[in-house]
Amino acid sequence: ATGNTNVLVGAGDGTLAFINPNLNLVAGYKTTLMGGITSISMHPKTKKFAIGTDQCNRYELSPDLIDAELKTSCHFGPISDVAFPQGCPDLVVTSSIGDIRVWNTKAKQELLRIQVPNLECTCSQVSPSGSAIISGWDDGKIRAFYPESGRMKFVIPDAHSEKVTALAIADNDARSPWRIVSGGGEGRVRIWKVTSSHQAMLCSLKEHRGPVNCIKINSDSSQCISASSDGSCIVWDLDRCVRITALFEPNVFESVLYHPDESQMLTCGSNHKITYWDAADGQTIRVIEGGDDGMTTLDILPSGEFFVSGSRDKQLKIWHYDDGLPIAVGRGHSGTIKAVKVSPDERMVVSVGSTGEIIFWEMPDLEQARQSLLEVL
Repeated sequence: ATGNTNVLVGAGDGTLAFINPNLNLVAGYKTTLMGGITSISMHPKTKKFAIGTDQCNRYELSPDLIDAELKTSCHFGPISDVAFPQGCPDLVVTSSIGDIRVWNTKAKQELLRIQVPNLECTCSQVSPSGSAIISGWDDGKIRAFYPESGRMKFVIPDAHSEKVTALAIADNDARSPWRIVSGGGEGRVRIWKVTSSHQAMLCSLKEHRGPVNCIKINSDSSQCISASSDGSCIVWDLDRCVRITALFEPNVFESVLYHPDESQMLTCGSNHKITYWDAADGQTIRVIEGGDDGMTTLDILPSGEFFVSGSRDKQLKIWHYDDGLPIAVGRGHSGTIKAVKVSPDERMVVSVGSTGEIIFWEMPDLEQARQSLLEVL
């Protein structure tokens, strides 16, 4: 590989070494990288080696194998969730198998990796003050980390008997106490009180008969809505811990959200459709065809005029809320879109997928979209 008789060899445990024609290791030329080595190439412009691993890390390695520089990295498994810190479009948090990562959206580079080996992070949120990354895991625990260092802030053990499948944050965590609402694979919705010294369960609500896939909180943190695979979405009173209304549909609900004025709710699920609901009485207002396969995720702009959807058909769509028509379609995913989020400055949309990709989409010209919709209608 170097033009000499020695050959650079990469192994499945991440070891890189030179071997001589007798297949013996060359002394002093050996290093270990993260992930099994899958490709080795000479850099076209320098004398360095370009190395790829099965954990989606790409390194540049000096000829003496001493200096290994990580050039790019990404998740190597399905990405289950994505979140922006409040009012901060420069950072985005993604959760996947074994880790949570914080990315710089401008440089598209990884800033922080929080590793919890052999577990899957199923959902994550950044607290409103930005002081913690709250995450749910498939071992039934809720873990909170400091976003600067990645150190553990607190852990709620046995938050759910099965995996934690949904999380939402009520109240502003700058004022103690504040609350976390979590949903589990066993169908329970639980409300947790968090102070600087301890975390305690306030109540456990058991009405869903299937996994809770999504939880959203209203603006004043008095209510939340939970969407479940059992074909129901339930609106809960967070202060009295009772059910207010329920929405039913023959559907596996994957995502739910409040319209910003909270007069309506949007849901999507396995029936390929996006449904508008009246928040007052829980009645269906309208149903639109969302895609060619099950719908998986929704997000809405703060104005409420446009919303974004992701689907198993690998398409991301931006919709006009009142007209129910798509104004833009994004194709780039190679698998199911697991989550989408609009950046706080509304200039881009970030989507994550089941094949480990993170895609940054430029928001289309919304004024131009309004004009073209007027012409169509």
